[in-house]
Amino acid sequence: MIEKTKIEQLYADEKAKGFVNHLIHAYLPVYKVNKVWVFEDKKPYHKCSICGQELIDIETVFQRVQASHEFAGEFADQVRKDIAGKPTKYEDRFMVKHITHGAVMAWTGEKTTTCICQKCVQDLLNMVTSGLLMGDKNIAFQIKKMQRNSAFESFTSNPALNPNEIKVVEEIQKKVETNKKHVMTLGDLDVLKDLKAKMDAEEAKNQTT
Repeated sequence: MIEKTKIEQLYADEKAKGFVNHLIHAYLPVYKVNKVWVFEDKKPYHKCSICGQELIDIETVFQRVQASHEFAGEFADQVRKDIAGKPTKYEDRFMVKHITHGAVMAWTGEKTTTCICQKCVQDLLNMVTSGLLMGDKNIAFQIKKMQRNSAFESFTSNPALNPNEIKVVEEIQKKVETNKKHVMTLGDLDVLKDLKAKMDAEEAKNQTT
């Protein structure tokens, strides 16, 4: 029997499923995933929100590399061993011993305070992909919800629309999310169609100026 990944274990726990749904929205599609340049709380280490692996940000790596000149000889020795094909234990490698101390790069997503390791990013993607292929209703619902949110955001973030028009779009979105079937009325579709025409016209105007 294949052992479940940490994210799969969380997803199987009904109490943690809401948290996993948050991660799906925060880290997928994968263009939302970015390396952490600096932890907001300025602490040098954090732990993966999924598996507990120690994490490190890019700024801390840069600072430690700049301060590691006293270990230059040790680094040169490791390079010579690598060239000669002599293996170096993971914990004895220069970057691990003096820079990361066993931590791995931190990654984060959109609209989240979580940070996770690269393996868990991949595990999350694999779980969602498998869920879609296997007909997991919750995962399919979360993906459709993300698609709806993205569609509505294309309106609410567009500078061609005024505050009143954006408010109308937000009200339509709210109605769709509270409707069990998550569908729009013909009237709502007509409103969005007119606003889309206005956005397209403004975009065409800007391209000709």
